[in-house]
Amino acid sequence: MRVRFISVFGLLVFGMAWLCAATLPAQNKPGLQVIDITGSLQDSHGRPLEMYDVLQPGSSYRLLPETNILFSTLDGKKTYRATGSGRLFITHSGSVLFNGKTLSGKGRTAMLQDVAVKPPDYQLAGISLRQLQVVPDEEIRSSIQEVDGYACLGEDTTLKAARAQAFAEASRQALEMARVRLESNTLVKDGTLQYDFIQSGAKMTVLEQKDHGVENNRYHVWIRAEVKYDIKPVKKQNQKPQTLFAKGPLTVKVWTPRKQYHKGEMVVVHILGNRDFYARIVNVDAERKVTQLLPNDYRNSNCFAGGVLYRVPGQGDRFAIKVVDNYGEEQIVVYASEAPLGEVHTTSAGAGLRGFAGTREQMGREVRAIKVVPVSARPNSGAEFYEAAWNFTTMP
Repeated sequence: MRVRFISVFGLLVFGMAWLCAATLPAQNKPGLQVIDITGSLQDSHGRPLEMYDVLQPGSSYRLLPETNILFSTLDGKKTYRATGSGRLFITHSGSVLFNGKTLSGKGRTAMLQDVAVKPPDYQLAGISLRQLQVVPDEEIRSSIQEVDGYACLGEDTTLKAARAQAFAEASRQALEMARVRLESNTLVKDGTLQYDFIQSGAKMTVLEQKDHGVENNRYHVWIRAEVKYDIKPVKKQNQKPQTLFAKGPLTVKVWTPRKQYHKGEMVVVHILGNRDFYARIVNVDAERKVTQLLPNDYRNSNCFAGGVLYRVPGQGDRFAIKVVDNYGEEQIVVYASEAPLGEVHTTSAGAGLRGFAGTREQMGREVRAIKVVPVSARPNSGAEFYEAAWNFTTMP
């Protein structure tokens, strides 16, 4: 994968190019939110605005020819549309002026009807975020356990046999602990079972093991193991998207508004979890190069709050994402857990981003070295792990 550094004022190109820029408008400030746009909308400094950006009171914006935008109050109760070219101004009192004329607000309208995400209703501009119908292209659910296995030594027991017995006991416990954890985490809402857990047979992978040898006439083996499982809707719910229940299994939705982007277009990534989680979010470009989007040098926290929509680029970032070259299929991948993830060695990739020298699979192995902290009520209870990928295509 070729990487080109032009200057601090230029472009850093890799698959999608990361364009150094000032912080994009935050979406938690008062104003009106862009919820659909075709054409080009610019702020007073000539910077382009995209879907989900916020128009600030007291600010002026420019629509270039053949532009059509739909924007909304942040509670989603009133929407406005501006079409054509001209100046858009938001007064401090909340009035919307387009080319000097006041626009009339309308009631709630269908949101995001032409993009990949199709929520039934809005709290981003009023959308109920937990109902966003985002279906990942790949999804892996698992429970990671840390287990000690022991085997007693007898007169006829060799050390090799004792070690094998201790390892088998640790593996058995890991599977059992994962099963108990999953069965105790039933998804029930309003007295109705929403989803069933399906433990995928004996799909257990030993991520790490330590051989402690003989201790008090017992052979001691420690393992960190991953047990994979699936969930499925119960009967008559097969066509419904999974809802982000706060008490359900850890789920982190990641998506871009569209599945296809052309040269020159800007890309925005969104992340939303059903409860608090630790995560790394990476881009795998068309040449399979891995770049970490979050955390980055300017937003360096790896802990995210449940029910909060995160955007990349977002407040604090010093880059934007623009399609330039090296076209093809790209992925946004999220690695998430309820416990801190394993350490990963990354290097600066410019604009505050972090590069990873290995493959997506190698990063997946490294982040699974999570720090499982026993809970007093559930000693050695392990931790949930979630991996999901969202695919999109870039083209000329």
